[in-house]
Amino acid sequence: MLILRIASAAIGIVYLILAFYIGGWFLDLSVLGISLIGMHEFYTAVRHRGYNPLSWVGYLFIFSLFWSIALHLSYFHAILLSALLAAFFCLFLTVVSQRLNLLDACLTIFGCIYPGMAFMSLILLYDAEIYGKYLLIFTLFATWATDTFAYFTGLGLGKNRLCPRVSPKKTVEGSIGGVLGSLVTGILVGMVFTRFYKLEIGYLHYAIISLLCGITSQMGDLSASSIKRFCNIKDFGRILPGHGGILDRFDSILFTVPVVYSYYLLFLS
Repeated sequence: MLILRIASAAIGIVYLILAFYIGGWFLDLSVLGISLIGMHEFYTAVRHRGYNPLSWVGYLFIFSLFWSIALHLSYFHAILLSALLAAFFCLFLTVVSQRLNLLDACLTIFGCIYPGMAFMSLILLYDAEIYGKYLLIFTLFATWATDTFAYFTGLGLGKNRLCPRVSPKKTVEGSIGGVLGSLVTGILVGMVFTRFYKLEIGYLHYAIISLLCGITSQMGDLSASSIKRFCNIKDFGRILPGHGGILDRFDSILFTVPVVYSYYLLFLS
């Protein structure tokens, strides 16, 4: 199992580096692919609870949003109008179909937002006019550092349970270690960006973004665990050997990337 985890993680890292290097349509289509897979995993999970989300409406919404982003149309208008139209359409279908109810409509729209729109924020951050691809790389390093430091700190020092109802193995000590690990890693990556790429972001911004990643990364992890517990499943899928599904592997990134992109819009753009 460990060999499978290491092998699939290594393949994923190589593919990610390749996608960042090539960029353009290759990156965009890669993000679209994982968005659709993630949405499929979410819709499949809630069906285990007996709900009936309109998955095809969710996929249509993401395709519409993807083309708007890929063609560099107004992001705000594209997101707002696409979400509103999808919501209106789902609600209307509950009127004309006896098989659908309000919860089905709500879960359909929620699947569009999480994980659909959340994955699309990878493109938004990468394409940001100033610092975009560097901030995305920074976010990935800080997020993965959080997971790694939280795991090993919890393994060595963990005593107090963080959220036993959702994830019994996670500890307060591990959580603190994850945030500190993200901070240290973020500062180191910031030093590299400043020295070798002459980025003028400033270490205060690096520190704040690192802390945001350290906190929201764990929020994403716990939220995904909460969904799995609610749906009574162990993993979202089996597409990644040793890791589970796309949502099992990228649950943290779904929270950190949108938060960092929001920080960029507010303080760095």
